[in-house]
Amino acid sequence: MPSRFDRHAISPFDPLSRNRRARLARVAILGGLLVLIAGFFRLQVVQYAEHEARSTSNQVRAIPLAAPRGFMYDRDGQIIAENLPAYSVSLLPTSDDDLHRDMERIRPILGLDDSTVADLERQYALAPGQPILLNDDLDYRTLSLLEETRSEIPGLLLQPKPRRVYPHGRATAHLTGYVAQINESELREREGAGYSAGDILGKTGIESMYEAELRGEKGAEYVEVDALGRRIGPWPDLPFEAPRRGRDLHLTVDLDLQRRAEEIFPADRRGAVVALDPRTGDVLLLYSSPSYDPNVFSGQLSSEDWRRLIDDPARPLLDRAIQARYAPGSVFKLATAAMAMTLGAVNPDEFEDVPCRGGYQFGSRWFGCHAVHGWASLQDAIVTSCDTYFYQVGLKLGLEEITRFGRAWGLAGKTGIDLPNESEGTFPESPEWYDEQYGEGRWGSGVVLNLSIGQGEIAVTPLKIAQFVSAVVNGGDILRPRLRQSAEPPEVQATLPLSSDQFQILKASMTGVVNDWRGTAYTRAHYMPLRYTIGGKSGTTEHNAGKPHGWFVAVGPMEDPQIVVAIVVEEGGSGSAQSPIAIDLVQTYLDGRNGIIPRESPPPPPIALSESTLSTD
Repeated sequence: MPSRFDRHAISPFDPLSRNRRARLARVAILGGLLVLIAGFFRLQVVQYAEHEARSTSNQVRAIPLAAPRGFMYDRDGQIIAENLPAYSVSLLPTSDDDLHRDMERIRPILGLDDSTVADLERQYALAPGQPILLNDDLDYRTLSLLEETRSEIPGLLLQPKPRRVYPHGRATAHLTGYVAQINESELREREGAGYSAGDILGKTGIESMYEAELRGEKGAEYVEVDALGRRIGPWPDLPFEAPRRGRDLHLTVDLDLQRRAEEIFPADRRGAVVALDPRTGDVLLLYSSPSYDPNVFSGQLSSEDWRRLIDDPARPLLDRAIQARYAPGSVFKLATAAMAMTLGAVNPDEFEDVPCRGGYQFGSRWFGCHAVHGWASLQDAIVTSCDTYFYQVGLKLGLEEITRFGRAWGLAGKTGIDLPNESEGTFPESPEWYDEQYGEGRWGSGVVLNLSIGQGEIAVTPLKIAQFVSAVVNGGDILRPRLRQSAEPPEVQATLPLSSDQFQILKASMTGVVNDWRGTAYTRAHYMPLRYTIGGKSGTTEHNAGKPHGWFVAVGPMEDPQIVVAIVVEEGGSGSAQSPIAIDLVQTYLDGRNGIIPRESPPPPPIALSESTLSTD
């Protein structure tokens, strides 16, 4: 039987026991309060800014506002590219589930196919929480339908947005390029540059070259949303940030000349035409055929339409003026003549050893000429485009010298025009180049005959030809072509080391091509009255299949050259057949500069493809 002391010690009502439990309870309560106070202090003081930002982000959405791109103007202030007001639709989902649900509701209205939906979902995965641009050129009917469903789709955003517009469409497409939504790889390349999914980016042409200046700076609108993501109103604590328009660009091109080129270029032919001011290197015209409508890229281009463009065998997206390369044919005889006069390999007033009897015998091979020209001086040979004369000049020069001049004058390099994706040319760097291409001893010395008339292992862009001929008529300066107006002096890339008398021989020869009755372009050029003294050089180049390509370079006025036009028409027949187009463009430009409006301005006569296709004029 326990003692009285023991029974008292274990009694729950014993004063000592009660006091001990009370003390423990007070310590527990105090400890709990201290933990709560510390927690409140941590939440409300230490992590106040973080939780405030998180709370704000849950109820505030930043809606980016697209900046209008800078305008493009031609040399006379006419608009080449501008912006027009339009409505865009974007989606701002709060989760992947919301994205899929909302997309299923919207796609029938916008006509989105599976491929486009997949692209948009990938876009959301790249930048969650950012609006996804669905279409930036809504018509009134679609806008009305979307307005009706806005209450059912909390993340639907309908905004006014500037739409890029090219008023002259196909006439300026390869010049301006186009804009479209930035893609995944482009977004990665421009990380940290302020781009986000759905932004508009210059893809080609001037839009791409001067993207940094044209794009402007995006603005932002901060709006309050409810738990479902529905817009309540503007958020008062964050100010509205207005977008800033991009810088305008003033170009060197002549818009009237650009439109005229589109009008008269053979509609069913591929090719290009380029015009330069030989005094400055300013690009007056740059047109490629076939062309395309750059405005289709400003809206929502479907994957089917895109596939149709890139699969088109005519390759309308290819800028043939700066990306396609062709053998220059007899136009290159101007370069051969310049090389020969520089070295003193020819006397312009004397004949070569062998007259032209329709060709030239070199070893066991017969190198043909397009006609029988008899004895000819240098000027005669350029006027009549006598291959036999230039075969002999090429042999006098030799392959070593021809390739040396080609390197010095940059015939294989780019012109350096301020456009992206310009192609380099092809021109042998040295005789060893042939060993590398064909194997040592597997090529003959006859290659120099082909080079001397612009055939064989040579291919250049139309812009390169225009650049070189500009140097011939401006006194020897090979100038870097430029599209942006500048008060800076032109950049001289190389110089043709000829005397003034030698330059005059070349210019007189070009004048004879058009105005001498023996000239290769005389008949064609005079189908229409000439209002100026026009010079030129024709060229016809054979290729692997089909009819020859036709070249013509026109210059005017020859007393003071202000414009050089180079045109190439694929499978266009003889080069002289292209002369009316080039001459028409020269006169159109000069009329515009002189304030003359011709009474009649008919298109040049059609190209006669039945003309001899063996001519290398």
